[in-house]
Amino acid sequence: MTDTTLNNPQNPDYGNGIFRRRIRLVGEPGKVIAELEDCNHGFRSVVFHDGVKVTDVQAETLRVPLTTCGGAIEPIKALSGTLIDSSTLAINSAVSARANCTHLYDLSLLAIAHANRGSVTRQYDVEVDDEIDGRAESRVLRDDRLVFSWQTSQWQILAPSHLKDKPLFKGFAAWASNAFKGDQQEAAFVLQKGYFVAQSRIYDIEAFAGLPAINNTPMHNACYSYTSPILEQAYSNTGAIRDFTDCPEQLLKFV
Repeated sequence: MTDTTLNNPQNPDYGNGIFRRRIRLVGEPGKVIAELEDCNHGFRSVVFHDGVKVTDVQAETLRVPLTTCGGAIEPIKALSGTLIDSSTLAINSAVSARANCTHLYDLSLLAIAHANRGSVTRQYDVEVDDEIDGRAESRVLRDDRLVFSWQTSQWQILAPSHLKDKPLFKGFAAWASNAFKGDQQEAAFVLQKGYFVAQSRIYDIEAFAGLPAINNTPMHNACYSYTSPILEQAYSNTGAIRDFTDCPEQLLKFV
């Protein structure tokens, strides 16, 4: 079977829902406990540090789309030795993001940055409305306070006006790194990564359950599970999808 045979079956509920992603970063002495949950994923990453560098990373894949994703808890340990004040660019230069699970890797980078904040808790909530008539509202809240609300369409920002036509896929990092700094930059990247996953709501992901991931050719070499020789062993999981449209309080309960 080829990917064209699957023909990307549509989600019949698309247009009536909201993609939700919650990330919680809990700083404790010597470690940061980071958790993420959205419609497709559930992860936990505990980053241990000595106040200067990462000493260990212990991760859990709590709900994942492919049967092989659990193996990503090993390559994420390559972040050990990373200085906690390193920039994302510096970390990406030293550790291969594609050798890792994208979402677990991004979560762990947030945890490393959070290590500099001490014993505090930070929570992000991403909300992306299903597109209706080609438009959606995409929002990110930090500790229940709105940081950004963008009107979006087909991988571009429509509003606010000063961000009009800015891309949300290729080219995002270049303009966002210049447009935002510090906590604002972090929130912008959290929103963009959530927007990326939100596009999966368009499709009936459960229709792929049990099928080999190798059929999903656009994803080849994108991350741990889509890289050979892991790819040839990967199959889509059954029952991995959740819809948090009307129950955001269930996020990070991993049920």
